[in-house]
Amino acid sequence: MTHLIFADDLVVFIRGDLPSVKAVATCLDKFDLMSGLQANPSKTSLYFGGVSPDIKELILATTGFSAGEFPFRYLGLPLFTARITKDMYQPLLDKIKAKIMHWANSSLSYAGKTLLVNSVIFGLNNFWGASVLLPKGIAKKITKMCKDFVWGIDEGHRRHIFMKWQLLCAPKLEGGMGIKEVLSWNCAQTTKWVWKLLFKPQCLWSRWVQTYVLKGRDLWSATATISQSWYWNNVVRMKDLLLDFTGSADQALLLLESCSPQDKYSITMYYNALRTSQDTVPWASLVHGKGCLPKHSFIGVLLMHHTLPTTDQLVARGMVMVNRCSLCECQTEDLHHIFFSCGYSSRVLTGIANWLAISVGSTELQEVVQAFLSLKLSRKQQAGFMAMVYYIWKERNDRIFKGICTTPEMLCFKIRSHVKLRLFGS
Repeated sequence: MTHLIFADDLVVFIRGDLPSVKAVATCLDKFDLMSGLQANPSKTSLYFGGVSPDIKELILATTGFSAGEFPFRYLGLPLFTARITKDMYQPLLDKIKAKIMHWANSSLSYAGKTLLVNSVIFGLNNFWGASVLLPKGIAKKITKMCKDFVWGIDEGHRRHIFMKWQLLCAPKLEGGMGIKEVLSWNCAQTTKWVWKLLFKPQCLWSRWVQTYVLKGRDLWSATATISQSWYWNNVVRMKDLLLDFTGSADQALLLLESCSPQDKYSITMYYNALRTSQDTVPWASLVHGKGCLPKHSFIGVLLMHHTLPTTDQLVARGMVMVNRCSLCECQTEDLHHIFFSCGYSSRVLTGIANWLAISVGSTELQEVVQAFLSLKLSRKQQAGFMAMVYYIWKERNDRIFKGICTTPEMLCFKIRSHVKLRLFGS
């Protein structure tokens, strides 16, 4: 390899002597004559390794470029030659923190926050992790930043956490919101280097490792030692994790092969293979229907897991003193009451069920859900049920925190209007 090039960023590797530097400079001059493009001295630096001070000064004087120092950034990633420290990952943490601080000023729903975590923040983590290994401590910090952002936790100010983060990271079919778990994803990314050694022995990196690290030994017998680099020790640990997970080298090879469609390692497939799968939940198709908004689905997930902060839960935690339903103002509030048996909610449920042409003869959560699941629901029916759940919960919060009340008939009108706009655009 002689160079790395991407867009207008170019890294050229040269032997550290004057004749080699002059040869590359001549090539750059010829490139200038043919294309009209030349290196900008103010944006070009030379980085030295193992070069004597005299030769270094001579090269700088000849080229007119300045001397740079490691680490430097290339395509947003730090390049360094010394042993890796956690401080080298601070730019990643700073970038994630800046994103979160910017979003904190916006009025985002929980679903909106999970979408940002799973796209933007995970994208940053994935970009770094694809090129450099992330220490476990850094992965834990990223996870904590994501958790605090989703639940709205500031330093010194703790808010109600609705459900465990591991459950929120579960696939939608298993009752979660499909957020990628940083630590497990980092393991899957690191295992790619194990796969390269086993399935791509002729690539440059694999040949280098076989020659200078393994020195003819078998990968399965390699152990992590203090004398080896942190990078290599992490690769060995992922190999050990793979062996523990599968039980033998033969089974490990079969697993890696199954995660390599068309001879390409799939991080997603290995991530899914590593994680502990839970039973699929029957209500996933209802909560995450094609016509449902993410913010409706998020409230639906909390409802199905019985983790919405109803007043009975807040009283049990000592956060409020009186348990009274804010919708009917005459009975105590719990999950079943506020959505189905409350006089206000019953009128909304009846109105929406009639509009969706669905017969609901119960006020129990499981029986109502089962009534919907027993039918082959259309997009309108799926979207209508989840919109009803969302708007009832929103009405409850509006009454408590804003003092705004809406009649059941008007709430039904809002739900119908929302579903029509969502599905038909009018």
